[in-house]
Amino acid sequence: MAFTIRFRVWDKQEKEFSQKGFSLTLDGKLLKFGQPISNEDNYIVNCFTGLKDKYDKDLYEEDIIEHTVAKGGNLTQHTGIIRYNNEHGAFYLENGPPLLQLFSIRKVGNPYENPILYDLYLKSKS
Repeated sequence: MAFTIRFRVWDKQEKEFSQKGFSLTLDGKLLKFGQPISNEDNYIVNCFTGLKDKYDKDLYEEDIIEHTVAKGGNLTQHTGIIRYNNEHGAFYLENGPPLLQLFSIRKVGNPYENPILYDLYLKSKS
């Protein structure tokens, strides 16, 4: 069975995501058009989770999502950030359950294209 790894790359200077022309080596080095990148600090790589939200938007690590929790017959909305958990080898909601256990997921944004949203999320957690 073939498995394709997808990722997006945030270019800090251009302030945009791109997938075109980028590749990763087996040891995690970022390449652009097959050439090593001299200033890797200008780029942030986010892995695709393999999942989509209820509106068919791809979900990547560090995306901010809303999801529904059913508890005691009540439904409540919660917000969280997708993180990869190395110990479990899966994507989790930050300080929460595995992504696969959530339902009615809606992608709200990410910290790069919408830093104000990200800051508001962090403030609500403190």
